[in-house]
Amino acid sequence: MGPAVSLLAEVRLALGALDLEAALEAEAGEVVAVVGPNGAGKTTLLRALAGLVALAGGRVVLGGRVLDDPEASIWVPTEQRSIGYVFQDYLLFPHLSALDNVAFGPRCRGVDRVGARSLARSWLERFGLAEVVGHRPASLSGGQAQRVALARALATEPRLLLLDEPLAALDASTRDGVRADLRRHLATFDGACVLVTHDPVDALLLAKRLVVLEGGSVTQRGLAAEVAAAPRSPWVAELVGVNLWRGRGRGDGIELAGGGWVAAPSAGTGEVFAVIHPRSVALHRRRPEGTPRNVWRGRAEAVELLGDRARVRVLLDDRVPLAAEVTPAAVADLALGAGGEVWVSVKATEVRVHPA
Repeated sequence: MGPAVSLLAEVRLALGALDLEAALEAEAGEVVAVVGPNGAGKTTLLRALAGLVALAGGRVVLGGRVLDDPEASIWVPTEQRSIGYVFQDYLLFPHLSALDNVAFGPRCRGVDRVGARSLARSWLERFGLAEVVGHRPASLSGGQAQRVALARALATEPRLLLLDEPLAALDASTRDGVRADLRRHLATFDGACVLVTHDPVDALLLAKRLVVLEGGSVTQRGLAAEVAAAPRSPWVAELVGVNLWRGRGRGDGIELAGGGWVAAPSAGTGEVFAVIHPRSVALHRRRPEGTPRNVWRGRAEAVELLGDRARVRVLLDDRVPLAAEVTPAAVADLALGAGGEVWVSVKATEVRVHPA
């Protein structure tokens, strides 16, 4: 591998209806995940880093070398950027064997045919693909094709690795194993890596830091655990599977922006977010006894089974959505599948609050 380097990028461009303005940095040996809804500009950002989309402003610097700076009239062609790129659908050359797909990059960088094929064979063996070196892409499984694409990207010893939804094309039975392999290989990569994904499991297991891109702008960034603990938009809350409400802190509770009250100790003052984990939400068919501080009436809208849990979508006051996670037994006992009126309770101590 080449020397450890880092990425510093500020990307400004317009492409169709998308106005993209995003700053990004990745340290040597670090994986940064870019997440966001469809159309947010995630793939366009990767393509800009690779030099496949022109910048209108900003700059891209890799290991101290300026790759793109429109104001200074600097632009380094893609093939000279020391970048490995794994596309969502892999884009393996259909007429070449796995061996020659991986050897393609080194050949383009001046390695002779024998040397390039020897290097490619060692990479395929490293990925456990020695038995498919002569196979063409059409005969590979999804997991094998993903590994070949990653081997092809790494065979050029890039300083920056770009991964665009690398596991999206895999079926559920294959994804877990390939994700574990990918995580292991990324742990040994000493360059910077930028991963685009829509899957929260991929983002949280593979990346150290997250950058949230919504509507072409960065809305949140930070360590993966920090972003998961303190989401700042409904999309991020959905990504990490929690409920998020916005309001104004009033000391021991929050006055919600759309009306209503949530009791929460030390809510403070000013604009805040209230985070409630679905497992902290209790459901009842009758108003619960005692004096719980957060009790609301709602309507059960839908039930989704998630392994040993069930996620119930409840609509409070016909307008405020709330997700609850209960056991399948509770779904049966409360007849939640039939919908209808329910009562919701949440302990005040289970409401996390952070500034908006």
